[in-house]
Amino acid sequence: MKLFLDANVIYSASRSTNGASYTLCQLGEKFNLSLITSTLALVEAERNLAEKEKSTVIERFYQLLKTIKIVTIESSRAKQYYKGLIEEKDAPILYGALRSQADYLITLDKKHFFTEKLRKKKFPFIILTPGQFIKVLTT
Repeated sequence: MKLFLDANVIYSASRSTNGASYTLCQLGEKFNLSLITSTLALVEAERNLAEKEKSTVIERFYQLLKTIKIVTIESSRAKQYYKGLIEEKDAPILYGALRSQADYLITLDKKHFFTEKLRKKKFPFIILTPGQFIKVLTT
C-alpha cells in the first residue's frame, strides 16, 4: 500500500514520538506500507524544523527520511493541473499523490484538503489524517 505524506505529517512525526504521524511512520514496515513524499514537502518540513526545533528533533527528521521514498514533482504543472480546485501552494501535494500512484494521501491540513470541493472530486487515492488511516489499518 502506498501512502503519500504531506509535509505537515513529516514535521509532526519528527516533533513528537507520541502522535499518530510518528506512529504511522513506525507502522510502515510492519504493514508493508510504502511511504512517499515529494522533494518540495521535505524542503518545507526541513525548513520549518530548522527554524523552530532543537537538534534532537531535526535528527529524528533525518532518521525518518530513511523510511520515505522521495519523488520530484513539477510545481508549475501541479498548480495548473489542480487550478481552481485547491490553493496553489497545496496543489503539488495532490499532484504528488496522483503521480506516485498512492493509495492514500495523508495530511493534517483539514482546512485545505477536507473541503466540499475535494470531497466531490473523484481521486484515485483517499485523503485521510494519520489518525484516520491508523484506524482504517487496524480495524
